[in-house]
Amino acid sequence: MPHRHPEDRVYTVMSGVFYIGLGDQFDGDKISAYPPGSVIVLPGDTAHFHWAKSGEYVTQVTAIGPLGLEYMDANDDPRSKLR
Repeated sequence: MPHRHPEDRVYTVMSGVFYIGLGDQFDGDKISAYPPGSVIVLPGDTAHFHWAKSGEYVTQVTAIGPLGLEYMDANDDPRSKLR
């Protein structure tokens, strides 16, 4: 579900197809597909969502901390269900 990170992130697609969309609302029609070898640079505080639309994918994520994660809708945060 839509979320953001305070730090810049670089996604490198290792295998499969990585689907990512920008915005604070999930919209499966507004995703872009990235094949293996693709590099996506996502500036910090950019609301986005990813989707394993066509099956498994592997990405390498590079960032410089401190790291963070904020869901646009707090009800989507699986960490809140652990409490």
